[in-house]
Amino acid sequence: MTFAWWHVLVALVPILPNLWGVWHIWSHEFGGDLQKKVLWLLPCVFLPVLGGLLYILFGRRHAGARIVRNPVQQ
Repeated sequence: MTFAWWHVLVALVPILPNLWGVWHIWSHEFGGDLQKKVLWLLPCVFLPVLGGLLYILFGRRHAGARIVRNPVQQ
């Protein structure tokens, strides 16, 4: 069996919503409620494709403002 570029595409396309979901959850506040954040991260981690799609469809509206992280100044 030979390697083709579409093998990578077939593997990455289902994973992209999940990666975006984890990034979005990590970088946004959920009203200061850590439990909500963790409850959205769990399906993304343990049900990768389904968890990411569920977050995109239902979880984004629960996310609050984006967290601004400043680099540590010495």
